[in-house]
Amino acid sequence: MDIIPLHLGVSHFHSPAVATQAMQEAVSQHNTYYGPNEGLSELRLALAQRYLEDAGLPIPAEQIMITHGAKHAIHLYLESLLQPNEEVVMLAPYWFAFPELIRQSGCRLVSVPANPEQEYRIDAEQLRQKLSPATRLLILSNPGNPTGKVYTREELEEVARLMEEFPNLHVLSDEIYDGLSFSVPVTTFLSFEHLRDRIAVVNGFSKSFAMSGWRIGYLIAPFPILQKAMDLQHKLISGVSPFLQAGAAAAVQHRHSIWQEFKADLEPKRQRVVEALKKMPKLKFTVPQAGYYVTLQVDGCLQPQNTSSPFRLVEEWAAALKDQVGLEVLPATNMGMPGALRMSYALPDEVLESALPRLKAFVS
Repeated sequence: MDIIPLHLGVSHFHSPAVATQAMQEAVSQHNTYYGPNEGLSELRLALAQRYLEDAGLPIPAEQIMITHGAKHAIHLYLESLLQPNEEVVMLAPYWFAFPELIRQSGCRLVSVPANPEQEYRIDAEQLRQKLSPATRLLILSNPGNPTGKVYTREELEEVARLMEEFPNLHVLSDEIYDGLSFSVPVTTFLSFEHLRDRIAVVNGFSKSFAMSGWRIGYLIAPFPILQKAMDLQHKLISGVSPFLQAGAAAAVQHRHSIWQEFKADLEPKRQRVVEALKKMPKLKFTVPQAGYYVTLQVDGCLQPQNTSSPFRLVEEWAAALKDQVGLEVLPATNMGMPGALRMSYALPDEVLESALPRLKAFVS
């Protein structure tokens, strides 16, 4: 039996042709030497222009650092901001790599429980109760991974008011899916310019540009933190390959046509998945507003809610799903939401059409 990979964090799209062509041109011109540690000015300027055109924000190119993927950007930022034993607050569910990155920085993760009944919106009062004098950082994912939630401007304003209430609180906003929002605009947290000295954004090319293997991310952060991150990158890895950055710059310049093409493919798939899941009442879900995942609550398939079920843990349920019908999904226990899982729909049409009946048969 073939295994359908619904657990993967990459899409079925190929990297944009404009990116590969620009990369090949850079190689043909022998642009294969060490690049600047902070990143090519061509790419940094393209990203600064993107924020000016799309959000009306004058972000200096010098405030943008190119990194070896978004995960590396997060690591450098945490190492440059945090001191041991400080607290980092996150709203569950969150990307599964965050807990380990926080642990490696010597700090403690404080999780705000998931609220799917509120469609994962920011509950400012619940968030405030998790903040303490030891809290140094709040990490947001906007759009959310795995939820696909896009925070409204009003929700983000509530966070900004908390930052004013807690003057030592910094915010890191992970916005790597921002190009794949279907029906609502993504407000970058950089929009709160009066708090810019405590705001950082991480982004990259793996998700919205389908360039995961290129390993290009970027960090926008206050200059004192950014300088520490640059020094750390220089000591450990040095700059990203310049010919890869040339491809990334071309992708940024053509971002709107790339995103339009990707979303034209993903949106019908999202609707197909939503309609199929509505016919499986044991599974609860919220319609994702961005990205290419659905977060499924499978508590109705587990004990004690379902007394006839042989499964107590979502990991057991997921293992049986793979063994019996060949669907591999990602349990959300390490995302702070036991009893849930992440399922991708960024698959070729024929593969997705094969997967949905298998899921229905297993749940039934």
